[in-house]
Amino acid sequence: MKKLITLLFTVIFAVNIIHAQTNWITHKADNRVSLKFPTEPVEGIKGTFIATSKDTSITYVFTVVDFAATAGVDSTAIAPYKTTPEFASQLKAGILKSLPTVELEDFKIGTWKGFTNYTSTGVDNKSKKYFLFMFIIGNKLYSVSSILAPNADIKKKDEFVSTVEISN
Repeated sequence: MKKLITLLFTVIFAVNIIHAQTNWITHKADNRVSLKFPTEPVEGIKGTFIATSKDTSITYVFTVVDFAATAGVDSTAIAPYKTTPEFASQLKAGILKSLPTVELEDFKIGTWKGFTNYTSTGVDNKSKKYFLFMFIIGNKLYSVSSILAPNADIKKKDEFVSTVEISN
């Protein structure tokens, strides 16, 4: 019975997410990664795209960092370090330089669709909640973040991440 209820809940949840994103705008980051935004994204700084939910309670941020272009480091050099706590700590330190008012938890390192990924949550001094999801493919780091206003529906925190598609 528990399995049936869990399965039913999962199906309903998946249908709601899929239904909620049917009008979202597809953004192709490169030849490997695309995702959807609820409104037309605007490129803030090169490689960073930002959009808000229609009710403006959630900000969606997508960033691509090419380590080869920005630091002269290719995927071969990254490979032995990308799963280490030291590498994740450096990512966190880099992010906190641009988000000095955010208290960010240490990154959890995992695997997503066969790629190394990092997740973290945080909160800023205005009680906005930050949900960060990053993954590495080759020499590129892809960051998918949702920033929720204090009044935002916490159930929507994963909608953005669920739109990410990887092509071969």
